[in-house]
Amino acid sequence: MRDTVRGFSRSAAISAVLAATTAAAVACSTSGTVRAGGAAGGANPLTGTGSGPATSASGPAPTGQSLVSGRQGSPTTSASASDVTVTQGEAAAALGAYQSANNTVNAALDIPGEAKIESGSLLTLDQGSLLYYQGIGGAKAAQSKAPVTFADPVFYIARSIAYPRGFYVTANAVQPGLPDAGSLLHFTQEQAGAPWLVDTTLGLTAGRQWPAFAVGADGLLDYTATQLTRLPLDTTDLAVADRTLLTGDDAGTPGSPFVSDDVTTAERKWIQDDTSGVSPATVTLTVSTATDPLPTYLPLKDGGELAIYGTRLSLRATQAGRTFTFADQGWAKVAGAQTAEGGFTTDSVWMVAAVDPPEKSGKIQKIAYNGGLVSVEH
Repeated sequence: MRDTVRGFSRSAAISAVLAATTAAAVACSTSGTVRAGGAAGGANPLTGTGSGPATSASGPAPTGQSLVSGRQGSPTTSASASDVTVTQGEAAAALGAYQSANNTVNAALDIPGEAKIESGSLLTLDQGSLLYYQGIGGAKAAQSKAPVTFADPVFYIARSIAYPRGFYVTANAVQPGLPDAGSLLHFTQEQAGAPWLVDTTLGLTAGRQWPAFAVGADGLLDYTATQLTRLPLDTTDLAVADRTLLTGDDAGTPGSPFVSDDVTTAERKWIQDDTSGVSPATVTLTVSTATDPLPTYLPLKDGGELAIYGTRLSLRATQAGRTFTFADQGWAKVAGAQTAEGGFTTDSVWMVAAVDPPEKSGKIQKIAYNGGLVSVEH
């Protein structure tokens, strides 16, 4: 799926109106050059929304399988171990198959079909998007069905000695009627012969480019350049830091690990839109202390790493005796009702890519994201 960030918008007349921006389906293409090194750039966020529980099994660990597989562990190059490293041909074929299948799923607004090509938080986001389009219909649903291609893909693969295995790809997402978007996707394969699933899709913010990733002479990601013993923040600290940032707006201040950037602005806008029009209702924001997906890392050519992780936000609005109205039919379908009595809870998932500089005293810079509303409960 390819979406723009969506969130709640309120008005005094209806107490609580769920609103969404124009969105469209994301798929993949093998058009363009297949290369082992280099980096592709682009602009504009690529985001999605969805419903259901977010899941992930990715994250760093001292030893084990490749970080690029989306599972715990760091790459290993043991000569005695088997080698199931993804080839350029396999990566290109997986990308092409995803393009075809995802365009078919989106054209049919096929929610169960999404689970055959995606997993984890991305599946959570995109299944909710399809549900939304089923409810909204009209021009928005038609736009979501338009095919998308990925131009000039560049594959980044780490050596893998066991399944699950995986790879990253950067490309420019192209769709009629929308600006091109510089994107990064992560593919995983659980075991030999299993389908390739996409568990991460991220889009660059305006004016950004992907940093140069560290690639060795063998064309594979060079994790010797990554400071694996000095990761940017542990999984709990990442979420706690985001909570402080989102509720206190302290990006760029001496005590914040993050510089001020567009991704934080987008996250804060979602919160502000949700809280600006519900007074005198009580509004409580919760940022989960667990990141989902757990952090994975891409080594950077000049040192440091690109950290990819997710944060889940929950917003609870309550007022005894009050009727909150979900006037937008798309979100009403996600909520399963037109109204909620006494209050409701929204959940949002934000997947973020942030540059962690080699000097750990430097601030982390968010450059890409994918996120939005994933569920409404009442």
